[in-house]
Amino acid sequence: MGAGKQKTWTWIVIVIPLLISGFIFYIIMKRCKLQVEKEKEEEYIRELKASDSFNNTNLREEDGREVHNLKIYSFGFILAATNNFSSENKLGEGGFGPVYKGKFPEGREVTVKRLSRTSGQGLVEFKNELVLIAKVQHTNLVRVIGCCIHGDEKMLIYEYMRNKSLDFFLFGLLLFQKKKKKKKT
Repeated sequence: MGAGKQKTWTWIVIVIPLLISGFIFYIIMKRCKLQVEKEKEEEYIRELKASDSFNNTNLREEDGREVHNLKIYSFGFILAATNNFSSENKLGEGGFGPVYKGKFPEGREVTVKRLSRTSGQGLVEFKNELVLIAKVQHTNLVRVIGCCIHGDEKMLIYEYMRNKSLDFFLFGLLLFQKKKKKKKT
């Protein structure tokens, strides 16, 4: 065997085990990270469910009627519903963060408000907002269905409202009336 072939085999013997070791290390680290995220998500959900402000007994009217039954959705479920938060499903952006349209497997259309990481809103503020929204349910307001908490991700899930946004009806109607008045003069 020549010196060139010997060098090649030496490199192969060194590089292949290093690549395999690196790949195994990457897989182990990825699994550990996923496990930590899952534990963190479970802890958030436990906190959310255990919180006095989130307890369903506090979400009742004085006569004992339940105000709202909120559901906690998994991140994977919301990802699937919004097609991985695709740009085609993006409805807009508000103070809370981006808003997406989603569709649940049974066909129900929903709106997903994804909390912006730069909003500075923590878990306590998120829970307070969720409880407040749930308590203020009214026939003329969009109904909150539930939420999703996954690591630092926090989302509110609402029923989807068809036929444009409220600002279109408020300001679009005013602009239409203004244009109509101009044509008459």
